[in-house]
Amino acid sequence: MTLGSALGVISVLIFGMGLVEGVKAKNFQCDAVNQTSLPCLPVDYSKFELPMPTDINKISISAYIDEVMHVKEDDYSITFSCYLNVKWSDPRIHLDRDFGKEQAGVGGKGSERQTILVPVTLEMVDELWLPNVFIYNMKEFKVTNVLNKQAGLWIGTDKSILYSQAVHITFMCPMNFARFPLDTQVCKFQLGSYSYSDLKMMFETEMAGYSPPKHTNSIPLDFEINISKLSLADQTYIAGSLGNFSLAGFELVLDRHMASYLLGYYLPTGLFVMASWIGFLIPVEAIPGRMALLITLFLVLMNIFNTITTITPKTDGLTAIQAHFNNKSLDLVCEIFMGSHMN
Repeated sequence: MTLGSALGVISVLIFGMGLVEGVKAKNFQCDAVNQTSLPCLPVDYSKFELPMPTDINKISISAYIDEVMHVKEDDYSITFSCYLNVKWSDPRIHLDRDFGKEQAGVGGKGSERQTILVPVTLEMVDELWLPNVFIYNMKEFKVTNVLNKQAGLWIGTDKSILYSQAVHITFMCPMNFARFPLDTQVCKFQLGSYSYSDLKMMFETEMAGYSPPKHTNSIPLDFEINISKLSLADQTYIAGSLGNFSLAGFELVLDRHMASYLLGYYLPTGLFVMASWIGFLIPVEAIPGRMALLITLFLVLMNIFNTITTITPKTDGLTAIQAHFNNKSLDLVCEIFMGSHMN
């Protein structure tokens, strides 16, 4: 093959690829859809324009939480897996009058078909307008994959659009560990529009909780986790001259399991102090035996304190358990001083 013929073949291939790309970009327009039962987009449809430029675009958020996977106290982050659903309406989409009839079943009436969602190809997402969702304090957002991206697209008979993804989300939570291990943390997961204020885009939480039939976390964590709605004040972000931004989301209320700390640290240290009182029953003449008992208990207490220091989250001051250990250590020091003074 000569150089000229090779260049000719390459030119034909490039031209053919361009035709394929051109067809792919337009295969959802109404003049390119062969089957009229499929949803299509008008020729003048633009994915860069709001569906309702002169009205408020309502965005509905649903978070079906599968698991809270990690609560990392060292970097103040929470990771959970969920099915994140984003739903909105786009009246510009063209639907045939028989759209959704198959899903409605034989004898389905028009009024009953208004809420029917019909699955469509995920490739249509690239041609649709999508809300510019911003997750506040987000650290990582990862869509799960098996053979393909775990996501789905549905279009309703009322021209609503549902975009769902199976995701792992990590977000930051400003935790306060001053009362550790008696602490309760409230972490707010909030999302809204990055650039549109509530005059153009309004977010609402349709559902936030564990995926039915689950009610609790399956993975054992150091917390009891409860999911609740955002307060009214947390549903608005005031951005000064940029306006007020509507927010959706939920609260994760983390109540720490205290039993292991009470039985593993609080109770033993209390018993050690009570055991030190036995020293006062030892005759005054047996000072070495009394001092040996007190010093031994003090060293054991210091060893437990070192263990606690390694598992205590970072905080500005002392935590509740550190204050407890300091108190018990001071008791033993006072008893050692009294014992030496009695000599």
